[in-house]
Amino acid sequence: MDMSMDGSPIIGKTPIQGLYINAGWCYGGFKATPGSGWVFAHTIAQDRPHPLNECFSLERFETGYVLDEKGVGPEPKAH
Repeated sequence: MDMSMDGSPIIGKTPIQGLYINAGWCYGGFKATPGSGWVFAHTIAQDRPHPLNECFSLERFETGYVLDEKGVGPEPKAH
């Protein structure tokens, strides 16, 4: 997946046991994935999200708690 619906990545567990996701980074992923790898490894090893990636869960789309990151990209009006 290239980009999530709210423009922020999805990092965490999925409803399928043993399946984790770190995707949807869009154009900023190449800069942020080294850091996200650290919290993603924690999530996999501990089977729970690291505090830094809790808000990037897949469940945010079910609950309606999507992230509002307007203006953070190279083109502020793109989101």
